[in-house]
Amino acid sequence: MAGLKLVTPATSSMGPFFGLPWQQEAIHDNIYTPRKYQVELLEAALEHNTIVCLNTGSGKTFIAVLLTKELSHQIRGQYQGNAKRTVFLVNSAMSANQQAAAVRTHSDLQVGEYTEMEETSVWTNHQWSEEMNNNQVLVMTCHIFLHVLKNQILPLSKINLVVFDDCHLAITDHPYCEIMKLFDDNNGSPRILGLTASILNGNCDPTDLEQKIQNLEQVLKSNAETATDLVVLDRYASQPREVVLDCGPYLDKNGLSSRLQVELDEALDFLNECNISIAREDKGPTVISRQILSDCRAVLQVLGPWCADKAAGIMVRELQKYIKHEQGAINRKFLLFTDTILRKVHALCEEHFSPASLDLKFVTPKVLRLLEILHEYKPFERQQFESVEWYNNRNQDNYVSWSDSEEEDDDEESETKERPEANFPSPFTNILCGIIFVERRYTAVVLNRLIKEAGKQDPELAYISNNFITGHSIGKNQPRNKQMEVEFRKQEEVLRKFRAHETNLLIATSIVEEGVDIPKCNLVVRFDLPTEYRSYVQSKGRARAPVSNYVMLADSEKTKCFESDLTTYKAIEKILRNKCSKSAEVDEFEIEHVLDDDNILPPYVLRSEDGGPRVTINTAIGHINRYCARLPSDPFTHLAPKCKTREMQDGRFQSTLYLPINSPLRVPVKGPNMNCARLAEKAVALLCCEKLHQIGELDDHLMPVGKETVKYEEELDLHDEEETCVPGRPGSTKRRQCYPKAIPECLQESYAVPEHTYYLYVIGMNLTTPLPDELNFRRRKLYPPEDSTRCFGILTAKPIPRVPHFPVYTRSGEVTISIELLKSGFNLTATELDLIIRLHQYIFSHILRLEKPALEFKPTLADSAYCVLPLNVVGDSNTLDMDFKFMEDIEKSEARTGIPNTHYTKQNPFTFKLEDYQDAVIIPRYRNFDQPHRFYVADVYTDLTPLSKFPSPEYETFAEYYKTKYNLDLSNLNQPLLDVDHTSSRLNLLTPRHLNQKGKALPLSSAEKRKAKWESLQNKQILVPELCAIHPIPASLWRKAVCLPSILYRLHCLLTAEELRSQTASEAGVGSQILPTDFSVT
Repeated sequence: MAGLKLVTPATSSMGPFFGLPWQQEAIHDNIYTPRKYQVELLEAALEHNTIVCLNTGSGKTFIAVLLTKELSHQIRGQYQGNAKRTVFLVNSAMSANQQAAAVRTHSDLQVGEYTEMEETSVWTNHQWSEEMNNNQVLVMTCHIFLHVLKNQILPLSKINLVVFDDCHLAITDHPYCEIMKLFDDNNGSPRILGLTASILNGNCDPTDLEQKIQNLEQVLKSNAETATDLVVLDRYASQPREVVLDCGPYLDKNGLSSRLQVELDEALDFLNECNISIAREDKGPTVISRQILSDCRAVLQVLGPWCADKAAGIMVRELQKYIKHEQGAINRKFLLFTDTILRKVHALCEEHFSPASLDLKFVTPKVLRLLEILHEYKPFERQQFESVEWYNNRNQDNYVSWSDSEEEDDDEESETKERPEANFPSPFTNILCGIIFVERRYTAVVLNRLIKEAGKQDPELAYISNNFITGHSIGKNQPRNKQMEVEFRKQEEVLRKFRAHETNLLIATSIVEEGVDIPKCNLVVRFDLPTEYRSYVQSKGRARAPVSNYVMLADSEKTKCFESDLTTYKAIEKILRNKCSKSAEVDEFEIEHVLDDDNILPPYVLRSEDGGPRVTINTAIGHINRYCARLPSDPFTHLAPKCKTREMQDGRFQSTLYLPINSPLRVPVKGPNMNCARLAEKAVALLCCEKLHQIGELDDHLMPVGKETVKYEEELDLHDEEETCVPGRPGSTKRRQCYPKAIPECLQESYAVPEHTYYLYVIGMNLTTPLPDELNFRRRKLYPPEDSTRCFGILTAKPIPRVPHFPVYTRSGEVTISIELLKSGFNLTATELDLIIRLHQYIFSHILRLEKPALEFKPTLADSAYCVLPLNVVGDSNTLDMDFKFMEDIEKSEARTGIPNTHYTKQNPFTFKLEDYQDAVIIPRYRNFDQPHRFYVADVYTDLTPLSKFPSPEYETFAEYYKTKYNLDLSNLNQPLLDVDHTSSRLNLLTPRHLNQKGKALPLSSAEKRKAKWESLQNKQILVPELCAIHPIPASLWRKAVCLPSILYRLHCLLTAEELRSQTASEAGVGSQILPTDFSVT
């Protein structure tokens, strides 16, 4: 390509696959991995007075809130004591509301707002004192704060932090100047944080900017810090190669472009000259028409007649919607006029070229240059692109903008729908990862269409999979509607495909310049030149791949003018780079060559033979960065080591290294004293590598253990089978990780032992939300647990803190659980204690069947042990207590653990007693002898007997069924039959039965089908009373026993949380360590 030599990944001296988009992020070897800019700025603000220069909307207030929270230990507590106050200064009442809302949203601090000078100036000292007592953060206008300081209402010694919003006002004649004059230089002055965005608004002169920053630093006694997003987003990465291309003028050889220009100019002149009285400028009848024709003219000037024809076609279809819904006669006429002009544009184009195919004679030099640039990124290996037909048959992105809902022709749309979904067949297609920035929405839409057409005609461009993203046409103040939601989802899908590298080229408006998370690109093209510094640096910051190009396309008449602007931008960037946090250290690293330091400290060597694994002082930092990059994390977490270096008294330097919190090496690592800061950082990294290997975090090749978080190699299946046979990611089913289970302190060593005093708690159960009829499929009776007095209690040797009430979900609905103290300080005899322990074991081993072969019942050795026992209203006291008689009856029962051998004969027939079965659990005596089934009695069918018709045609009667299948003769042929339900074996009752674990409703069959199913006898369990034994545990208590695993699990969790809350209250001073007696836990 004449006059342009781009360094692409394929031509890079570092190899064709260096810096590919799916590769692991570049690992720095000589400096520690940079941290996110918010963290940098927060750390700077914690160390010294700081002025934060950030974009509007880039989170200046959020950094101020973070700093307030970091220093909040100084403002919690009583104002009359040692507690101080934080002050947010603003320039207007509106700003005060915004700042106060932000602090309230992101913290638990009490915030006061003061915006009316006339009101507050007459307040007494007592009124101000009340405000100071009640609020920890004071948001006020600068005039009020000046009044407060001058009248000694709030001394500076009682302020820990002052935040100046819009602090650039301090270098003008403003109250901020007066306020700063009252600050003295002693150590008692509060910390200062200045927030500003307007230093960089519009174009500014570099010398003025430097002077502004110096003046601001001097007035606010602070250091100015800017985030990396105002220079290059990753300061430590290689800078993109910047190219300004003079594309030359468009030669209109056939006069079509000038003819179209005249038509559009005349139409716009007519619309502008129409003198129609309107109430609002933005609601006039010509607004839509002027906007559409202006956009069409812009497309013609920037892209040429071929694209103007495509834009006109899109606009005509869009206009039809406006015309269809327009009620006003005059408005409709203007829309029809616009429609006519666009159709005329289309007709003129048809005279010169066929709209069906791309004709490059009718596009601008900018478009041709762009296609030449894209040719440079053609991958070398293209076996899968042997024909253009492959391209035509691959998956097309169907995303359309608000203005492009019918962009594709009808026949093309139908083809697209029939195509199967297909991802890239080879990773080689993704050598390109690029963005083209344009100014207008229609330019993005049509340029996207042009590149697709170019790919169909030119096999050299068939590797491109492009899409576009634009902003919404709906105004910011308009309510969100269904159309806007659909557009938002489409936009998110485009970004998702670009992040996943299913798309390798994105045409975008300025929406992607900042604030949108996209991959590091190796090509960024500014189709329209940047008009201000912010636009220049934000688009340039997208070119962050190790080998990248930032190309700006210019028309001949604009090239010279832009060269001076570009010089200004670079000068501004240089000034701001010097204001970046820790920039001095960065410059030192960038200019200093790697020295042979291996002789200063011996390397860490595993095996002494040549070529054995080793870490030297020069490679240690790279090992640490690589290790941190492989720690488990989600897409929103940026893991990086933190290294602090300080100068010692003898002039030498010592570094301390802090690894991310999810590294097992949690203690800070202190390195040896070295002669310079650079060597100190390398030395501590070497020591850290040794420690990581010793605890097993580095393997015997001194590489990080385990796989990194999901990378593009996994998605594209780049590994061979042998290489993928490695342990799974930590926490996955292939690689489980064990953690010590937290045991609440109140349950440790709390088992009831003889000669001790005890605490007895009652597990209260109350049906608060009965199961609705539509979910009660079997139409069963609901059993509120509060209807029966018998319940369970917890016996412990230690008091249990109060915990909130919580729900469990039984067959009857939502049951609220409470844990209440029944009595304390009492004693038990050894016999009573043994009985309680035996019954506790019986509940969990026989009723709940939780005692498995691998488990042993050794409560005195368990980390957490207490007794669960039945309670009931005992005697005439009407109060709950331990029911020892009931426990003894259980132990005497034959049906306690097995099946009683009761035989009935004609001489000694079975006698049915209804009261025995009304709250009963029964066990069939003729089957499953090793582990008998247990059933609740749901209903007694007095109209059925053993001689009634059997539901299945195989047997005549129930008596015949039992005789034939089990050889059992019934002694009583007049007894009623029992309708029964299985006792529940479901242990997790923490979610409703009709929802899955994610809270989604499970699919239900129709009400008619459910009703027919459960009314049929074939779908019911029908048992004969004579053939069943009655369990000593009544059904009402059994239903409560089934809830015990969920109740005790949730109780453990809540007690652990309560311990953490109490510890936080004690050590951080947040909340009350001991809850007041009237505190509600519901």
